[in-house]
Amino acid sequence: MRFIILIFLFIFHRSTEIISVPKLSAPEKHSLVLMCAEASDVDWSHGLRGVIASKHGQQVSYLDQRKHQLLSDGALHIRDLQPSDAGEYYCNRELIADIAVLKGQNFTIPAGTTVYLPCKTSDKFKQRWAFKQTAQSRKEFISTLYKNSTVKKERDDPTSRFTHTISHLIISDLQLQDSGLYLCNNREMAVLTVTTESTDVENSSPEINKNLSVLLALCLLSIVCVCVLSVILSCRRTRTNTRKESEPTDHTSGLPLHSMTDEGRRMSDAHEDTGEVQYASLGVQLCRDADGQKNSRQNVIYSTLLTRPKSS
Repeated sequence: MRFIILIFLFIFHRSTEIISVPKLSAPEKHSLVLMCAEASDVDWSHGLRGVIASKHGQQVSYLDQRKHQLLSDGALHIRDLQPSDAGEYYCNRELIADIAVLKGQNFTIPAGTTVYLPCKTSDKFKQRWAFKQTAQSRKEFISTLYKNSTVKKERDDPTSRFTHTISHLIISDLQLQDSGLYLCNNREMAVLTVTTESTDVENSSPEINKNLSVLLALCLLSIVCVCVLSVILSCRRTRTNTRKESEPTDHTSGLPLHSMTDEGRRMSDAHEDTGEVQYASLGVQLCRDADGQKNSRQNVIYSTLLTRPKSS
């Protein structure tokens, strides 16, 4: 019973891990890099499409080399993001990210997501990002990325949620207060609306969810069956004990009366033809001593009386 419950909890935990996979949101027609823990041999897959890129030693293969590129550390570079690129990505069968492809400049994204905001300017020497909570609010500078990859923080960021790539501002673990207008080099790039309502992308691997659902159902069914069997066995034991307690017993011998009655019937039937009468009794005689107290240690056995008719 405990083993079944532990299996159920393990499967539930695994399903929870899959549901809480890191969510990445990136704009259409931009690129994205996904990291993998393994660097030597990697197999990247996208949902149910199978392996899209793999590297085993010096051998590298792609499903579409124009779309994907493997970096030296095993990371996957996805070029020219399109709506068809949305979904779950696996590295060596481990779920790495669930990607949503954004369109336009107004984005509604659930809290906790990581979002990539592009900087589309002609200035190749720096990217200076700013934020306005509303169109009428005062502009707050976030950070500046220089050409030599130096980053200058211009407001407090204790958990380093705001980072940079060559062409993006990355905001990790989106919070409600991140909603607003974002500008790069004084040009409006995106308007974010962060919500607490979950807008998870539908799982692109329904086969995985189906298997988990089947396992959960089997575990629940096993637990129910074990509980029903336990109740049935418990009821049977209770009925058996009740019957035993309700049977009358002989106080002198401690045996059930019906057993003695059956025995007597057999003895009587056996000696009817011979005319023999047998009598036997075993008991405990309670004698009183001179001082009037009962003495139960004196046992009396009455002998057998045999009576036979005289032969003529």
